[in-house]
Amino acid sequence: MKMLKIFVCLAAAIVAVSGAGELIILHSPSSVEFSSQKQVAESLVKEIFSVCLGFTVTKHSDWPGLSVSNPFSFAEAAVVVVVDGVSSLGLKEGHHYPLITDEDESVIWQSMHDRILSRYPGQNATLLRMDLAEEGKPYHSLFGDSEGTHTNWTVSYLDPTVSEDKQFLDEMRVLSNISKLVESGLVYRDGVPDVYWKVVRSLHPVIDLHGPDSGAAKEAKQILQNVIHIIKKAYVAAYQSRVLVAVISSDVSHTRRTRSLMAETENQQSDMNLAPEYSAEYPVIFNIMLWFSIAFTFSLLAISLFIADMDPGRDSIIYRMTSTRMKKDN
Repeated sequence: MKMLKIFVCLAAAIVAVSGAGELIILHSPSSVEFSSQKQVAESLVKEIFSVCLGFTVTKHSDWPGLSVSNPFSFAEAAVVVVVDGVSSLGLKEGHHYPLITDEDESVIWQSMHDRILSRYPGQNATLLRMDLAEEGKPYHSLFGDSEGTHTNWTVSYLDPTVSEDKQFLDEMRVLSNISKLVESGLVYRDGVPDVYWKVVRSLHPVIDLHGPDSGAAKEAKQILQNVIHIIKKAYVAAYQSRVLVAVISSDVSHTRRTRSLMAETENQQSDMNLAPEYSAEYPVIFNIMLWFSIAFTFSLLAISLFIADMDPGRDSIIYRMTSTRMKKDN
């Protein structure tokens, strides 16, 4: 049983390090070329995006999926859609790369944010992160979430009366309305790199509620694919193809939940006031140390008493060691 627990913990640790995810490059400028299908670490994604924006990166990598073909037409914007809770969206277009989720997507965003501000201080760079799950209310009020808003899809399995389904449909409606604003001319090229980071977390609850193979889950994925295609089309037209459009999907949230459940189980076991486990050699070592200490103590006491009671005569070692001058017998 103990070995089984260790094996489960080890397996969970391995999954936590690697995770399941995918990086999809839907559109890239003519300055860079994506090829191969080799897996990539998520900690390297910020370097890939930086290269596409024309930044000089200091971190060396031998990842063969990216090459620079023209140093004069880099991207002027990066549009990234992060989908949390799924390992893959099933998109057919673009370049697909298995993702090793060794870093959180928020770290990538913050790194891109800091790099642009450090290279273009005081410039009018648009750095926008939209996490619709955490800050959905302001975005919904700005871009509209009424059910009467016209959309390019119809639902057959998703139920707007269910909170999980309604949250997902509202977020898709907001993203669709944002793409319409981009098409209207709200976004344009100004020579300063921009980053648009959109985080979608509502697909995960829909899949957990209905099941990964349910009609509702498949319909939700199809709607999200359509919205991503609309977003891609709007930004490519706004930046005249000088834009990087990417999708990052990650199932790391399930891994975190597994780790938290394991931690709760361990805490429950620790609160049961169980006796600690000791090694099989513990009694032997304890007895050796105990009786050695007793014997050493009594030996030291006996020697001290013997020396204290010794006659300090001329034949005594005490007399010889404490005499101020040498004694000589005639």
